[in-house]
Amino acid sequence: MYLLAVAYGLVFLLCIMGNVLVCVVVAKNKSMRTVTNYFIVNLAVSDLLVGLVCTPLTLVDNLTIAVAYGLVFLLCIMGNVLVCVVVAKNKSMRTVTNYFIVNLAVSDLLVGLVCTPLTLVDNLTIGWMFGEVMCKLSPIVQGISYAASVLTLVAIAVDRYLAVITPTESKLTNMRTFVIIIVIWLSAVAMMSPLAFVTQYDAEKNVCDEEWATQDGQKNYTLALFVLCYVAPLTAITVMYIRVAVRLYQSTMRSSVQGAIQRGVGSKRAKLGNKVRVFKMLVVVVVLFTLLHLPLHTVTMLADYADLGFEDTKRLYFYGFPVAHWLTFFNSCVNPIVYGCMNRNFRSGFAATFPNAANKIFNHDFLHLSNISNLFGKRTNDLKHSNEESPKSGNKGPTNRRESAEMVVMGNEVTKTQNATALTTMGYATWVSQL
Repeated sequence: MYLLAVAYGLVFLLCIMGNVLVCVVVAKNKSMRTVTNYFIVNLAVSDLLVGLVCTPLTLVDNLTIAVAYGLVFLLCIMGNVLVCVVVAKNKSMRTVTNYFIVNLAVSDLLVGLVCTPLTLVDNLTIGWMFGEVMCKLSPIVQGISYAASVLTLVAIAVDRYLAVITPTESKLTNMRTFVIIIVIWLSAVAMMSPLAFVTQYDAEKNVCDEEWATQDGQKNYTLALFVLCYVAPLTAITVMYIRVAVRLYQSTMRSSVQGAIQRGVGSKRAKLGNKVRVFKMLVVVVVLFTLLHLPLHTVTMLADYADLGFEDTKRLYFYGFPVAHWLTFFNSCVNPIVYGCMNRNFRSGFAATFPNAANKIFNHDFLHLSNISNLFGKRTNDLKHSNEESPKSGNKGPTNRRESAEMVVMGNEVTKTQNATALTTMGYATWVSQL
């Protein structure tokens, strides 16, 4: 990005200085005022307009794209590696659902490592810069990762469906889970294998593009991917999650009634609450996947099926595809954030895997709370001291109801913050496991 800014800056300076110099030389020397030189001056003026207007704007656009893709790249690698490490390091995290989540993280890692940097450079440069091998590899890896992601979401939906709808029947074992994961990747490779034959690299034109025997073949393949990798799986996920939501709602209402009548249902309610939290998290993951992948399907369908003019096609490829690709890449980095925000098991797993980092973060937060505790403690002592030194009133307590309310509030705050400060001695890793 730094080199890109330097290159654009040099072009800007040379363009301004060189073309201004041409205009000045012709204007100052009568012998230079010929017909040919007038045309040269006109050419210099047009180049000046390009330098003054287009170069800075293009630089801003390119820097924006570079920063956006760079952030997605870093978040994608860090977040998904963290998910894999947390599950691998904690035996309590090795569940069927988490194995599928790790598989989803691996597919997102492939997108971050291979597709994001190649797409960024391709959007900022003219022509394909990486040769024939990467020309074929990049779209295949992106397609396989996308197909593996959506099929993994279907597998997670099936697992949640079986866990909630038929909890007493046989569940997915670890061996069955690993077999399903292998089938997922083989299916993804099969669906994206046509890209290996139609993606061609033209060394003379320095272009990487799909070359189909017929236009109908490309349209049919685009439509097939839209149905098989988007409409059909998301429809199946929606149907299963609706049934799961209804069953969880009924179970929650039934558990509330039983809890009001009798005791001893705490463990069942805890398990039900955990299922509800996991379900909410997975629904958010599916909704984000649906929304963030829809733009790429939309622009692809427009490119293949819509009868667009030259200007519309230019806007589609210069703006539509870069933004749509960025949204799909953003989906690869947002899932770990969802896990951390909505799943306490992943938070406790992070604390157990990286106890030093967790303690530093947690203790830093409570240092601020400790200062608040000292402040409230000082104000409360001052109020008590002032009340004890007022013998004329004849009362040992607060002088009015407002002071009484303030003291109650402050006393509660002191208790909360002192308890919070005391937690720093045992560390976040221990505390979070007790939540």
